Amino acid sequence: MTSQSPAEAGDAPEEYKQAWASIQHMVLNERASWSGREANRLFLNLGDMRFADVSSVGTVDFKGDGRALAVLDWDDDGRLDLVLKSRTAPRLRILRNEIQNPGNFISVQLVGVQANRDAIGSRVVLQAGGQIYRKTLYGGEGYLAQSSKRMHFGIGKAKQAQKLTVYWPDGTSDSFQNVPAGSRLGIVQGEDLPFQLPVRAAPRFSTAPVEELQPEGNVVRRVPIGEKIPLAPWGIPPWSGKPNRKVQDLRGTPVLLNLWSTTCRSCLLELTDFMNHREEIEKSGLRILPLCADDPEAFERAKDLMEDFGFIEDAGWADNNFKASLQVLLGVLLGPNSGSPLPTSLLLDSEGQLVALYPGAVDLESLLRDVELLKKMDSKNAEDSLLLGGQRIIRKTRNWHGLADSFRDAGLKNLENYYRRLAQ
Repeated sequence: MTSQSPAEAGDAPEEYKQAWASIQHMVLNERASWSGREANRLFLNLGDMRFADVSSVGTVDFKGDGRALAVLDWDDDGRLDLVLKSRTAPRLRILRNEIQNPGNFISVQLVGVQANRDAIGSRVVLQAGGQIYRKTLYGGEGYLAQSSKRMHFGIGKAKQAQKLTVYWPDGTSDSFQNVPAGSRLGIVQGEDLPFQLPVRAAPRFSTAPVEELQPEGNVVRRVPIGEKIPLAPWGIPPWSGKPNRKVQDLRGTPVLLNLWSTTCRSCLLELTDFMNHREEIEKSGLRILPLCADDPEAFERAKDLMEDFGFIEDAGWADNNFKASLQVLLGVLLGPNSGSPLPTSLLLDSEGQLVALYPGAVDLESLLRDVELLKKMDSKNAEDSLLLGGQRIIRKTRNWHGLADSFRDAGLKNLENYYRRLAQ
């Protein structure tokens, strides 16, 4: 996708033109961001070639233009911390690991003798608790970053490492038996015994108050729709064993389609709020359909949560078609780089028309107020939207052909045809 810039002015090579065309396609059509302001992501290694997105529970899912990341145990408490360097302010963040009950660990710092003194290129293999752990010491990781040269091994509940072997870059190796958990070892190439490193406590860091991340200014949490968008043919996949549904099957009452994830703390807090105010919500006539946006592997946990929250009858999941459709819709309403934060909710009127969008957690008081306003609106009139407030002076008709084109570009033929017919 990239190509060297031309050395002189004039006609650029075809490869260079194609590279810029690819970038434009990513930004305009695939709605990718080329200039940051995307939420950071943190993934937990599940140990079986799978990873779980724990960005929200790890409180690292703030937006920014991150460039470099280094990993180290800053306060030497056995929990790895992160140092994040960004292009935009704050330029430097230290993310302190405060996970409770992190398990046991062994850390190793290498000193080369015949090999290079920093032991770059060395490989350490550790056997503990029936598992084999491997790490290689690099002279740079990621983009313009160097993590700590002290190698950290999380070994869970294991009390010791049965064997620890260092493979030095010059081809030699050293092995050690029965290394206790919690050891901070210094290993010098060729020496028979490692030595214990002193604990590098950082009391000012470890006792510093945690900074509460404040929401960005001017964050939009409620987007009323000027001209209602019918979603009748949109499919809403139910849990297995239940009949398929479409939005048109939900007509007759206001509906809130609520996208959530089992790993999203804000989502679970929002669902708890819905559960605690169930009586008010039912009295308003609003029907809530939580749609899990996770992969199928998380469905059993999602079902258990829906049972606990009391939404199992109406709950379902957002399959790839639904998520792709939503991405198109958010791009049209909020802009091509808007992303799809969780939770996200869509308020539909009794005819299955989208009347309001809530990116992020819903303010329940605002939601119930919107539902009351819906009762005063003419559902047959696409332009009747009391949710906007004020008075409409100029009529602006939605570009249904443009919306159909967006669904066509996403490969959603049935929705393209539906919105194309609305334009006629």
